[in-house]
Amino acid sequence: MRRNKGLLFLAIALIIGGLLVFYFSYYYGKEGGKQSAVQEAEKQEVMDREERSQEADAVTAEKEAEGVSGKQGVEGQATDVQDECLRMEKELTEFLAYLDKKDYIRKLGIEEDMFTRFKKIVHRLSLNPPTPAGEGLKNDMIIKNIYHFYRALSSQDLKLIRLILQNESDTLEINLAALYPWLMSADKCSQEHGVPPSLDTIYRYAGFFVNSIGGRVYLFRRKTRLRLLMNYYCLLIIHEADKKKMNSFGIDIRPFLEPLAEEIENYQFLYYRKEYAGKLIDLKNYYGGKRKIS
Repeated sequence: MRRNKGLLFLAIALIIGGLLVFYFSYYYGKEGGKQSAVQEAEKQEVMDREERSQEADAVTAEKEAEGVSGKQGVEGQATDVQDECLRMEKELTEFLAYLDKKDYIRKLGIEEDMFTRFKKIVHRLSLNPPTPAGEGLKNDMIIKNIYHFYRALSSQDLKLIRLILQNESDTLEINLAALYPWLMSADKCSQEHGVPPSLDTIYRYAGFFVNSIGGRVYLFRRKTRLRLLMNYYCLLIIHEADKKKMNSFGIDIRPFLEPLAEEIENYQFLYYRKEYAGKLIDLKNYYGGKRKIS
């Protein structure tokens, strides 16, 4: 009996002990799990916060980079334009300085350098440009256009221009190729005393040579090379004015394009005759296939 009681107490003790072990292991295991979950949540929150911070920093850096890049892009473009303007002006001044050293220029007795004289000639021509259209409506306009340069410039200026064209004919093609972009640069390069002249002024003279009797008489009295090159660049100028809605006299260059292209291509004394003719045909196709002259 005693033995049975002892075994009963032992069984009860084991049961109670097992319950206590289960209780404490379950309770603290659960608390530990809660603490671990909290720690994991806190850790995840910290990681998320750091990730969001990194993303925000990346966005900010990207925006700043875009801002700097855009600013540099604008400044870069401005610098490119300025450099181009300086380059064109340098080429012009170097050519005029070269003329200063020529004997045929010195014999004229001009008491100023060629660059100063050149600016004065451009200024005089800009004061009262010719009328490039309407000769059929006003008969006196034909006479006025024929004598335009004699009225706008002095006899010494006209002699100077004539001598330069005669003595520099071998480099005429190169010099006109360099002069053309400078003449067309007034809208992007700074002007000083009307130099380079405005597009409207250049357009009027281009139309004068191409479209008026007086202007065409001037060119037909010149040598073939000069006449062809002048006609070519005048058509380019009118085209540029037309694209910018500045063809105020409505000059139609289409009838001149193909005949001039053929004449230039057959003239053996122009080095870039193929390029000139190709450009004129491109203009013919431009106006024939896309739109009419305004």
